[in-house]
Amino acid sequence: MPLTMKRLITYSLLICLPLWAMAQIQWPTGKKAAIMLTYDDGCHTQWENVVPALNKHGFKGTFFLMGCYLTEQDIPHWREVSQQGHELGNHTIYHACNDAKADTLSGHCRSLECYTIDKMLTEIKIMNSFLSAIDGKQQHSFAYPCGQHKAGGKDYGAPMIEQGICSFARMSDTEDIITSPSQLNPANVPAFTAFPNYKASQMIAFIEKVLANGGAGVILFHGIGGDWVTVDTAEHQQMIEYLASHPEIWVGTFSDVLSYIQQQK
Repeated sequence: MPLTMKRLITYSLLICLPLWAMAQIQWPTGKKAAIMLTYDDGCHTQWENVVPALNKHGFKGTFFLMGCYLTEQDIPHWREVSQQGHELGNHTIYHACNDAKADTLSGHCRSLECYTIDKMLTEIKIMNSFLSAIDGKQQHSFAYPCGQHKAGGKDYGAPMIEQGICSFARMSDTEDIITSPSQLNPANVPAFTAFPNYKASQMIAFIEKVLANGGAGVILFHGIGGDWVTVDTAEHQQMIEYLASHPEIWVGTFSDVLSYIQQQK
């Protein structure tokens, strides 16, 4: 018996519905979205100003450390941060970017044009070992210095992920969000950058966009109340209070949230 148009439409909807449902991120009970707060370079104001603010509300952040900036005195601070449940990530040793100058102490060329893929991956592996000595963990996430992912003109992000050197790699300077598991590219995770003089309202607008779409969003900070690329402490705190007033938003580490999404792919 030939299908009527009505029955054909009904069958089509039944077939397509599971595919549509699978496309959405299925958050833990009570959660409707996720925000990952990430902080670059290992600035001292991060353990001084950020960590206490996060701990107050049980939030977990991710701190991407840069090897050449770390001192012996910094290590106990970051070890304590890790022990409190926050994530330490890899931001390379020399923070190589396009057209960067030589390191004033070592004379090391910090321009990506001085690198090959193998040289960059070796540096990242060494930094991983350094991080493991601090936090005792064998796997780490990664943040591209300056958001740039080409060493000597060739992409090093994809081979880094494929070889299992790092689990996820964060970009910068975009308001893109992840709204489905199929969107997650471990080598190219978007992040909204909070630049100097940014107001809490700008950060909250991004968070509201993430919540409205039921997705996952990353915010990138550097110094909070000092250091460089500085966001005012009061503005950062206002954003934290906004998140605290919305328990339906999961504020988790970069790796925890992305691993949760990846498991749904």
